[in-house]
Formats: sequence, C-alpha cells, structure tokens
Amino acid sequence: MLSSPAPIFPGSRANEPVARTYMPTACFIDTNVMLYLNDSREPQKQAIARHWISALAERDLIVISPQVMNEFAHNVLRKFPSVTRDELARFLLAMTPWCKAAMTAQTSLDALSLHARYRFSFFDSTMIAAALAHGCDIFLSEDLASGQQIGDLTIINPFSTAIDAVLTI
Repeated sequence: MLSSPAPIFPGSRANEPVARTYMPTACFIDTNVMLYLNDSREPQKQAIARHWISALAERDLIVISPQVMNEFAHNVLRKFPSVTRDELARFLLAMTPWCKAAMTAQTSLDALSLHARYRFSFFDSTMIAAALAHGCDIFLSEDLASGQQIGDLTIINPFSTAIDAVLTI
C-alpha cells in the first residue's frame, strides 16, 4: 500500500561504489524509484528511495518526463486500489516541478535507435532518450544494468549503489 505523500525522510544506503569525479548536473528518475518512494510494502527500498530523492531534490537535480508520471499513475491505479484519485492527483502534482524532460517525436525516433542498439524495452528507451536530450548524466533505475554508460549518461541502481559514491553528501 502506498503511504501518503508525506515528507521524504533519509533512509539506509546500499554499498556498491560507483567511481565519479564530478557532481552530476541532472538525474533522471525511473518510474520504479518513484513508486518505491511511497510503497510501505517494501520498507527498505522505500527508505533508500526517500534518501536518494531527498538528496537529489535538495540539489535540484531531479528530472522526470511525462512518461514517468503516466507510468506512475498507471501502476498506482493497478497495484494500489485503495489509493483514491485525489491522493493520486496529489502525488502527481508533487512530481510536476521535476517534469522537465520533454517527450517529442524526436524522442521516439531516438528511442527506436536506443532500443535497437542496446536492446532495452522501448519504454525504457524513451525515458533514456528523454534523459539524454535533457542533458542528464545519471539515470536512476532498478531495472537496468548499474554502471552502464550510454553516451554521457550513467545508469545507477540506487538500491545497490551508495549515494555518497555519486553525490557529495
């Protein structure tokens, strides 16, 4: 069950280091991380997601696309029937300041190339294309290979990577 859109509290962190010599400029957040943010069924992942999102939000580094908001709404409606539409609307409104990556026709064309080259799902490819077009250098996701480089974008699994390996805390 999703907990209410309460303040984000720091939680535990994972241990896998990722070598970085600079502070990221923008971090695209995959839908799965946003879902864990308020999923009380997974308290450890919830705490880690909250810690990452809190630290990134403090530095104004969070970027999402309309696709993340749509996938978030779809999954909440499907997996959390007790969440009311008003509660879901509050979650979506809380995410809107982060919705900075555009989804355009070019995003779809770029996603098709990414899909062919890397064999990501097309939906993951569209988020990666949006992240690249926006200039993100980090893509936070549980579902993709942590440490993989796609151009200037590095995929990071927040549940297996210590936040201080990526950010100066």
